[in-house]
Amino acid sequence: MRVTKNYSGNDETSLLGNIRRLNAAAGTQKERPFVVRAVSRVTGISERELQAQQDVLRLRFGELCAINAIAGRDSNKVQEIATLRSTGRSWTDLARADGLSIASVTQVARNANELTVSLYSNNAERARGGQQEMKQLGIRSELNGQPNN
Repeated sequence: MRVTKNYSGNDETSLLGNIRRLNAAAGTQKERPFVVRAVSRVTGISERELQAQQDVLRLRFGELCAINAIAGRDSNKVQEIATLRSTGRSWTDLARADGLSIASVTQVARNANELTVSLYSNNAERARGGQQEMKQLGIRSELNGQPNN
């Protein structure tokens, strides 16, 4: 998992930083499933629906996180918000137009980042624990025929 600057503010700059972090993590094969799961959990949109949105809109998961935070589970608004954003509208303007503060949208993206890190770390920790148990049992790694370290 990437260790990057913590975007803890509540403004558009912080939102953009959190979007970039989500996009970077989703750009790796190992981390992508954790990003999708995290964005799904914080927005309330199913993983399947997020994948469908990505296929149709050709946006990355950071943007989809922010768009869904603004749309508030209204699938009809997702396309509209994506179109407005593509014309240059700021995230702040888009949030305000839906009666939200940029701080609330930023918090959703921050929560997705934090959850991504947690899910990825927990998974890595479970994998290390499994390898340790195999080593204690004297089972050789299937990858290289060597005892697990």
